[in-house]
Amino acid sequence: MPGTCQRLRLPSLTSVLKSTRANSADYPSSSSASGNKRCNTTTHSSDLIRKQQHRIVVMGAAKVGKTCIISQFLYDKFNPRYKQTVEELHRGEYDLPDGSALTLDILDTSGSYEFPAMRTLSISSGAAFILVYDVNDIESWYEVERLRNLIITQKGTKPPIVVVGNKIDMDESERQVEYEVTEMVVCEDWHCGYIECSAKENTGIVQIFKELLVQANIRYNLSPAVRRRRQSLPSFTSAKGSKSPSHRGAFKRHSCTMT
Repeated sequence: MPGTCQRLRLPSLTSVLKSTRANSADYPSSSSASGNKRCNTTTHSSDLIRKQQHRIVVMGAAKVGKTCIISQFLYDKFNPRYKQTVEELHRGEYDLPDGSALTLDILDTSGSYEFPAMRTLSISSGAAFILVYDVNDIESWYEVERLRNLIITQKGTKPPIVVVGNKIDMDESERQVEYEVTEMVVCEDWHCGYIECSAKENTGIVQIFKELLVQANIRYNLSPAVRRRRQSLPSFTSAKGSKSPSHRGAFKRHSCTMT
């Protein structure tokens, strides 16, 4: 992937038009040639602006906080009320320091997996994965193990994976999954990224996506600018023009600048 570089300075529209007019005056009969020059200039400029798009699939058992992690990262919001997710797609759009653009499509999946075909489709469409468990629920950790095996089996290769232990804000006496043991398994045995977080307190959330970019060899780290939101669209507009609430297939967009 491209490394850090200076912001690209593209020629202004005025300078392009002046150059085109000068060429037309020197060669009045070559209007088609100058048209080609304008077209080539535009194409060259658009090629300089690199665009990257990656789909991230967030998976885990029910009630481990997958939706809350996404909500905190994109919208700085935490909803303590549990609502079962079927499937939701979010989009984060970022302007990178070198003038290129990064788009993250984040798929929030169901924790119940009532439809194996849906889970299979989610895995096949993903380029990178965030596997979430509750540090206070050992069964949710076992589910992460199963999901990782499914991903490796289905993808055939090892995609970027970050394992996330959520709910570290709760009483330490309730913890069922030890940090040291889990970190060793994830980092040493699986060679994946590992982060513990609290979606409730917004602790470690940005680090999850930073680590995923590292795992994917994307050389741009998320900065605190992700907390300064330009625009959030928590619902989409239907064909009739009315806004519909979140439900299966809802598309949510978020944009910001990374430095």
